[in-house]
Amino acid sequence: MNIEQYMYYLLYALVYLVLATAMKYILNTRSSQHYHADNAIADGNLAIGLRRSGAQLGLAIAMLGVMSGASHPDILKDMIDTFTYGLVAIGFMVTSLFFTDKALLPNVNNTEELKRGNVAIGVVEFGALVMTGILAYASIKGDEGGIVSSVIYFVAGQVTMVILVIFYEKVLARKLNPVARVLEGNLSAGVYLSGKIIAYGLILQSAIVGNNHVSVISDAVIDYIVAAFTGMILLYLFEILIDVLIITSTKVSDIIVKDQLAAAIQLSITKIGMALLLGVAIL
Repeated sequence: MNIEQYMYYLLYALVYLVLATAMKYILNTRSSQHYHADNAIADGNLAIGLRRSGAQLGLAIAMLGVMSGASHPDILKDMIDTFTYGLVAIGFMVTSLFFTDKALLPNVNNTEELKRGNVAIGVVEFGALVMTGILAYASIKGDEGGIVSSVIYFVAGQVTMVILVIFYEKVLARKLNPVARVLEGNLSAGVYLSGKIIAYGLILQSAIVGNNHVSVISDAVIDYIVAAFTGMILLYLFEILIDVLIITSTKVSDIIVKDQLAAAIQLSITKIGMALLLGVAIL
């Protein structure tokens, strides 16, 4: 690797830094009526810190999709393209907060809960923003039709995610009522739901990236639905096995109801790992 290549990498890193700073001020403006994020984080508000950390990590993941695409031979044009898609990624991250507030945690005022220091809400938002970065990465990396195509893939992924999480909350975990427990500050419920959201995102990103070779829209839609559905079924089946084989001293219902944080972390990380492997299988 020569000096010129190192300089290119440095320039791309600076582009990300500019975008990350821009997103920080956008988020500051969005939340300014409720709290001053920098002061709240300095005062030790972990919940707000988790939201901001998820947004920055999600943006970095999205930028991987930007930088892994085909580069332009003209470095200036390539930098402009990178910056443009980076702005699209910021749009994805900011939009994700609307989905989180309105769909993933219905009837919950996330911003007020974060201001109050509800770390469980912060953990769920961290997972949702990382998931958004994963979907943004897949949408941009799988893009062959420009920004419009990336937006379509991203919206499809977000809508699918909302449907899956609502199905989990309202059907599969109805008796546990995870949203109410997160609102109460149950950190284990937040960690468990956050891990599930990230795992779902990994499956959906594989469905999107694996779909980038399809040129006919109807075929692309069918392939995406089949890949996403297959991946979710496999993930659900392996989740049952993980619940039985990995966590042997307790069960999921006790983890959430009794707020067993250590077990919740282990279970969530294991499921994210399984989703990574299943995602490769889908690709």
